[in-house]
Amino acid sequence: MEFLLGVLLSRLLVTPEFLARTYTDRLSGAARQDAINEACKIHSYRYSYQMISEEQIKKILDVNNEITPLRAARNKFAHFCWSRSSDEEIFGTNFSGGIPMGSKYNKSFVSFTVAELDEIHKKAYAIVDVLSDLILNLPEMEEVALGSKVKLLRE
Repeated sequence: MEFLLGVLLSRLLVTPEFLARTYTDRLSGAARQDAINEACKIHSYRYSYQMISEEQIKKILDVNNEITPLRAARNKFAHFCWSRSSDEEIFGTNFSGGIPMGSKYNKSFVSFTVAELDEIHKKAYAIVDVLSDLILNLPEMEEVALGSKVKLLRE
């Protein structure tokens, strides 16, 4: 999903995908989402939807908002230690230090049922499909003959 966010950002920034990766590969998922939101604002306010339609921008912003809760779940899977509570539930903890109280403590463990995991899985795959479709319908800056598409400084 994060890779597709990078590709989407390259399209919004009208930059060849490979070149854009020098920038997007260093961004976290949250930073990519923020950059996508900013690029959408620029297409709206500065370019008045000339390159990318208002409808496309709305779809991009909608799917970007749907990604945030999935990213939070993904981060828990990536950074927590997991074990099976029962056949229907898994339990994860981040093993962070500190006094066991307050909001940080409440965020240090989580459990998911098999049904919740299935729902997260379905949502993630659906979003990947939407992102792929959005990318295919956005203008692409191709690397071939890139020099002819930009103003070059002449001596």
